[in-house]
Amino acid sequence: MTGEEIAVTLTRHEDKIKSLEHRMRDCECENESIRKIALSVNKLAVNMEHMLTEQKEQGKRLNALERAPAEGYRHLKDTLVKCVISSVVGALIGAVMTLVVK
Repeated sequence: MTGEEIAVTLTRHEDKIKSLEHRMRDCECENESIRKIALSVNKLAVNMEHMLTEQKEQGKRLNALERAPAEGYRHLKDTLVKCVISSVVGALIGAVMTLVVK
């Protein structure tokens, strides 16, 4: 190989090295971007898990709040039925006692 051929080959190699260095910098930037995205996705997944847990707890509390008026109404209805039955039974016992005493 002559000195001229060596110089041409070295020049080509230098150009290829510069190109590779440029591509390597681009890859490093892309790699950093991908790492940041992966961290963001991980944070998002953790937050979604916490939100799901909170939603389940809120659902339980909401169900309890929705049942409270119905339970109160049922309790009131049961109390009224008991009062009516007690009044009727008391009236019957009073009528029977009145008949027995005469």
